[in-house]
Amino acid sequence: MYCYLYDELIHDNKKYEKEVLRIENRLTDLGITGKTSRLALFRNAEEMIRDEVDRGVSTVVILGNDDTVKKILNVLVESDVVLGLIPIGPNNELAKLLGVPEGLDACDVLSARRVEEIDVGTINNRRFLTGVSISDFKAELMCNEGKYRIAPTTKSKLLIRNLDEYSDPCDGMLSAEMESVVKKGVLFKRNILKKSILPFKSLAIRSDRPITVLVDGDEMEGTRFDVGIEPNVLKVITGKERVFAS
Repeated sequence: MYCYLYDELIHDNKKYEKEVLRIENRLTDLGITGKTSRLALFRNAEEMIRDEVDRGVSTVVILGNDDTVKKILNVLVESDVVLGLIPIGPNNELAKLLGVPEGLDACDVLSARRVEEIDVGTINNRRFLTGVSISDFKAELMCNEGKYRIAPTTKSKLLIRNLDEYSDPCDGMLSAEMESVVKKGVLFKRNILKKSILPFKSLAIRSDRPITVLVDGDEMEGTRFDVGIEPNVLKVITGKERVFAS
């Protein structure tokens, strides 16, 4: 059974009314209609989904964007339901990676129902889908339970990837990519960008001072971060044009 979850962005904005009506008519034509739920400021999104799962819902389809997915990611993983997307409005990078077009065309992807089981990352017990980044990285990394230790000596940037065009979100691994600027040459020094890539299942970040970390675009701050992975725990409907590696 399907549950269609409308973000506040949709039902509070008249500019999407016609598009939503066309989508609803197309879903009817395809025979994949279902229960409709609407997010609101004072309603707990995760509790809404848990209630629908208790009533027999097996597929949750979001009409919204990346921010909508973040609101219910935990309950999607814990309830073992399938996630479908009908992207509407701005900020739909996740849908692009999964090969789901915006608006009306997403209905056909939903109907085809190509389901993939993808990994979900964790950082300090918070789940993420795409990745983590630190633009000014000066901390120490300990990978795979301390088997590897890395501490940059020059200006560096750290990227932790799970789901993007360079990563396979179905392999049970994350990858840490460190970009560092190093000086090369004897008489005439020049800056060279050096990249180091390390696959891992667990990683610890330790810093003497508070650092800012972007987790799926949202800021976290602290001195200690523990990163891990939950393999193949999220079921998602993908399109033929998905761009992530596999």
